[in-house]
Amino acid sequence: MGNFIMPENINNYNGKERKVGYELEFSNINMNEILSLLKETYSLKEKKINSFFYKLESEYGDFVLELDFELLTKQKIKTNAIDFFEKVGIQIDEKRLDEVENILGTISKDLVPYEISTPPIPLSKMQLVDDLSTKLTNAGAHGTKKRVYNAFGLHINVELISLKAKSILNYLRAYVILQDFLNKDAKVDIARKITPYIDNFPKEYILKILNSKYDPNMDDLIDDYLYFNPTRNRSLDMLPVFAYIDEKRVREKLPKEKIKPRPAFHYRLSNSLVDENDWKISDEWNRWLLVESLANNEKNLKLLSNEYIEYLNKPINLNRWVERVEKWLKNH
Repeated sequence: MGNFIMPENINNYNGKERKVGYELEFSNINMNEILSLLKETYSLKEKKINSFFYKLESEYGDFVLELDFELLTKQKIKTNAIDFFEKVGIQIDEKRLDEVENILGTISKDLVPYEISTPPIPLSKMQLVDDLSTKLTNAGAHGTKKRVYNAFGLHINVELISLKAKSILNYLRAYVILQDFLNKDAKVDIARKITPYIDNFPKEYILKILNSKYDPNMDDLIDDYLYFNPTRNRSLDMLPVFAYIDEKRVREKLPKEKIKPRPAFHYRLSNSLVDENDWKISDEWNRWLLVESLANNEKNLKLLSNEYIEYLNKPINLNRWVERVEKWLKNH
């Protein structure tokens, strides 16, 4: 399976092989080059929506390629483009509307990232994703660290092993315990840290869910999450999971939030280092496995939960929590 390490639990909540989807942002390659690369790598059938949005059919489902700029991915792209240019004081000759898409693509090339979203891919086939990132690297793609303003990311959508509240809670507990270490180990770029997209979970929520007496049913688990985290902007976004389980409950609390219901953790922390030759998507997946391991180890989860509560409740801490996690990892 190449560089991808298999998790302890390889089956999903239905007893079938788990699947994982990836969303990779990058710049500096034009759309036609990316399309050719995708077709070469996966033998895909192309379906053009517009010049900045494509779906490509595969045996696993649709790959999606888009320029990640809302204006450009609208169906009425030319009308929207005219409105956009008028707002910034530029008049566009309606006789030259066919050139608008090319103009937008050119001015956006190095500022707005392209995004490739894969369909859910079986664990046993994930090496395909590393193959893609290698080809993007060789083609000259730019990642997070190429420019100071490149807040590009890699998102990983990891299918759940269970839809029960207890299992989901254990993953949340494991993640909040590890989040400071994961931030450090992933070397999250400053351009991404200063955006709100990958905020840590708040202290009040951490203390609540780590309490050993906290044993919520699914309704309470969802309600508590929404109360403390009424946003997609967490490094582990749980809204897709909770919307999949009870979409009405989530939509009532967050009617304007853009949420795609799915039975998968939305792990958003990682940089997109696609321009670095020694970087692999599997590196980021393997880091996620720390969460998998702790979430499914009741003894260690209880131990670290109690220690972290004690740590957070101290007015002064001489040692960093990251150091405690590093010590634990060395011994396990």
